[in-house]
Amino acid sequence: MKKILIAIVACFCAASIGCGGAPKPKDLPELYPATIKIVYDDGSPVEGATVALRLPKATGGRVWNLTGVTDATGSLVLKTDGQWEGAPAGQYQVMVTKEVSELDQGNGEPGASATVKSITRFVSQKYNDPTTSGLTVDIKEDKNGGNVFELKVGEKIEEDVKVLG
Repeated sequence: MKKILIAIVACFCAASIGCGGAPKPKDLPELYPATIKIVYDDGSPVEGATVALRLPKATGGRVWNLTGVTDATGSLVLKTDGQWEGAPAGQYQVMVTKEVSELDQGNGEPGASATVKSITRFVSQKYNDPTTSGLTVDIKEDKNGGNVFELKVGEKIEEDVKVLG
């Protein structure tokens, strides 16, 4: 019983402290808090949209992934490489996607793979490409929460995408 209690306390302590994830890379630039809200033209939030930022031109250095998924209010806090809140200062092109797939789980036998039955797109495909989205953000060297952006992605759609098969 004593060993179980010790194990429970150890797990609780580890969970409350957190494992901290991977250590920050030495070449990680200074990160600045950045919040993005994605809305349709009518102002309604786009929940569950995947947002990614990219620099318009290659810098020759390491490329950092800047992504997030919007919550029920259409908002997200950017994370660098999915681990560290914030983003390096710079001007970025923005990509936004929201697609929902319906899967066929196959015959249910072990090892059977699922196949996509249908895909429904909720944001126009033009926003899937940073060169056609027309969306940009300029993240400033501001540690006080000044990097807040609201981006519009046109009218709400429910477009069924043809699935091969």
